[in-house]
Amino acid sequence: MSSRDKIALIMAGGQIIYKRAAEGETVPIEKEELSAYLAGETREKTYIVDWSRQPVCHYTLRMCSDLIQLAGSQVEEGAVGVVITCGTQALTEVAYFADLVWSYPQPLVFTASVNNAETPGSETALLLSQAAQAAASRVCWGQGALVCLQDKIYAASELCHFSNYSRIGYEAFPCGPIAEFSEPADFLISLRSLRRGRIMDIGTPPARNVEILDASLGGGDILLNALLDGRVSDLDGLVLAAFGGGDLPPSWVPLLRKVMRAEVPVVLASRCPAGRVQPDSDFEGCAKRLLDMGLISAGTLTPLQARIRLAVGVGAELSGQSLRVYMLDE
Repeated sequence: MSSRDKIALIMAGGQIIYKRAAEGETVPIEKEELSAYLAGETREKTYIVDWSRQPVCHYTLRMCSDLIQLAGSQVEEGAVGVVITCGTQALTEVAYFADLVWSYPQPLVFTASVNNAETPGSETALLLSQAAQAAASRVCWGQGALVCLQDKIYAASELCHFSNYSRIGYEAFPCGPIAEFSEPADFLISLRSLRRGRIMDIGTPPARNVEILDASLGGGDILLNALLDGRVSDLDGLVLAAFGGGDLPPSWVPLLRKVMRAEVPVVLASRCPAGRVQPDSDFEGCAKRLLDMGLISAGTLTPLQARIRLAVGVGAELSGQSLRVYMLDE
């Protein structure tokens, strides 16, 4: 089937493309049957691409890169937009990665569901149709990677997942959705446009070994020491999910100096879901002293976002000041 002037629907997994079999087991919806879940007019304008159906917790950033390059190839072959189904557990991470490298004006829209396709309350048909409508809409043109959920369209760069079992388990900070459907199956209304930062080449291979270390009361020293004892040379980067505005236990400071001497970029992020690194205090382990020491600020990025952005930046061979600027290019 020609992709010219059509919407590409990539089946990349998630409960949204699984159904309950007669014996109660969960089975995948076959490519040939999925189009039945699309509204009539949308069905004619959409073609389906089957991709890996691995659980999203099996993904790596390199797999995400392969997926987004596949989406890009659909646009280059004539698709007017792309929809990707995804598991809810890491939807925000996959979509955020996509937003960092999606340079096409054609919309890239992710969608997901906590329910299987044929369970009571399933929204598979509605979500797939809404996502396809968004992918074909000028409202979403040039907005980067987007997520269709809850009768709304969210920016991938702003979406927060706060509940793993609720159908309304997502919110966007700080400004809410960028568009919404006037009624579940009606037209899409634009609420605002996005300002996007630097977009990397879609073929940029993300660094493999970027890790996150969470701050907790009196914790972390053993993990940092274990890292220094044998694996620090394997690191491409390290993100610290710090208290509040970016503060860490003082016992971490000498250990972090050793990590940095190994020329590993270390990024400081707030562990708060809607936090910001704020260097406005002065004591051992505070954000101000850590940044003065050479750590890189993540600004308003969450630790998960900072890890993905750092992996993309290092993969693009950014370092020093160019990497610092990229991490804050929100």
